[in-house]
Amino acid sequence: MSKGGKLTKLKSVLKKWNSFSSKQSQATITSVASDGDSSSLRPVYVGKTRRQYLVSAEVIGHPLFRELVDRSRDSSSEEEEDSINVACEVVLFEHLLWMLHNADPQPESLDELADFYAC
Repeated sequence: MSKGGKLTKLKSVLKKWNSFSSKQSQATITSVASDGDSSSLRPVYVGKTRRQYLVSAEVIGHPLFRELVDRSRDSSSEEEEDSINVACEVVLFEHLLWMLHNADPQPESLDELADFYAC
């Protein structure tokens, strides 16, 4: 299967997974916000719809997340210093959050992963 075909298939699977787990992910986001110190959570706006996520400082400081934010600044026409905008599909951003919490991406694969998540 071609590289583009694999990417399309992966996006399709992630979208289906997202539709099945949307109730669970909302509960998870709520529990993270209520369990953690809410003052350490920052709003991050994702995708064309600018869906808001509350993200911990630990995730914001991760090199992969920083690279994705930097690439999003390059591609966006509006520069807002106070908000964090990520040009990424919402379902891929949720996968990124899951991966950052459950796996530690290797430094040598960060550019490849940033290419994958960036729109």
